[in-house]
Amino acid sequence: MDDSGLWRTRPNAPLPGTLLGPLAEIPAGGAKEYRFGRGRSAFAMFVVRLAGGEARAYLNLCPHFSLPLNHAPDQFIRDGHILCMQHFALFRADTGACFAGAGEGRSLIPVPVSLSDDGLLAIGR
Repeated sequence: MDDSGLWRTRPNAPLPGTLLGPLAEIPAGGAKEYRFGRGRSAFAMFVVRLAGGEARAYLNLCPHFSLPLNHAPDQFIRDGHILCMQHFALFRADTGACFAGAGEGRSLIPVPVSLSDDGLLAIGR
C-alpha cells in the first residue's frame, strides 16, 4: 500500500508549504515534534535529522497500535533508531520501516518535508 499521501487524511493536517522552522533547531541524530491543532484531534508529526543534514518526517503514530511513539517531548531516537516507547519497536530513521518489535514488517507514515536554501523546513508536496 502506498502511504505517501495518507498523512493528508488526518485531522488538522497542515497544508503543503507550511513552515516548520530551521533544521538547525534539531540536533544531529535527533528529532523534533510538531503539532497542529489541539487535543485528541491534533495532527502530530516529527522530523528526524539524519547524518549529512538530511531530514525525514513521519506521523507520530505507531503502526502497531495507533498511539504516539514518544512519552517525553522530542524523545524519539535511541541508538540511531526511532523507538516506540509503547511497545519498544524499532524503526529505521531513514525509511520509517520497523525492523524489531511489535510493528515488524510495518512502516511509519511519512510526511514529506523540504529544505530551503536558507535551512528552513516546510511541509512538502
